[in-house]
Amino acid sequence: MTVAALLLAGGASRRMGSAKPLLAWSDQTLIEWEYAQLMASCVDDIVIVCGARAEHVRRALCDAEHHIVFNPRWPQGRATSLAAGALALLRPGRETPEAIVIQNVDQPTRPTIIDRLVEARRADDLDVVQPAYEDDERVEHGGHPVVVSGRLLPELARVTDATYGLRAVLQRHPPVRVPFERDPAVWIDLDTPDLVPEARRVFGIRE
Repeated sequence: MTVAALLLAGGASRRMGSAKPLLAWSDQTLIEWEYAQLMASCVDDIVIVCGARAEHVRRALCDAEHHIVFNPRWPQGRATSLAAGALALLRPGRETPEAIVIQNVDQPTRPTIIDRLVEARRADDLDVVQPAYEDDERVEHGGHPVVVSGRLLPELARVTDATYGLRAVLQRHPPVRVPFERDPAVWIDLDTPDLVPEARRVFGIRE
């Protein structure tokens, strides 16, 4: 059985002010780096969902462009990209994955995090697993990425923003949380430009 990844990179990046997938990340773009991290993990099958600036992303990925799925409904919200990626995994002839890593392009992660989550899901055949971390007041929060069972693929293919997208799926299938002992990689979210330098530092990316 395969492990698939849905890398969602279809948004307009309005708060960032420039395309998040194309952010400079050492000597490459962020999406190139994230693709390499997925390839270094236990993931076997990758779908990269693009929308805004799709051609620029396609050119950046070069030899990996065969992983790209274009979501023409991207202006309608992130859930449409998740549904487009899930539908791509459901196409006839494609092996149904045992697990699916759901990653947003503005939430970079490490191969070790992915592998640990996939193994935790596999060990007890769980529907959903998610990294957990505590804030300074020792309140637990759910981090990213989320790893779901392949059983949930049809549900993912039906999500919409009107029905709260992935959030609704997680409400129906509450995640089992895996502690990550304050690893900032599980909570970094590149919403605005001021957050980029700290994220680069966390991942050892030179300016």
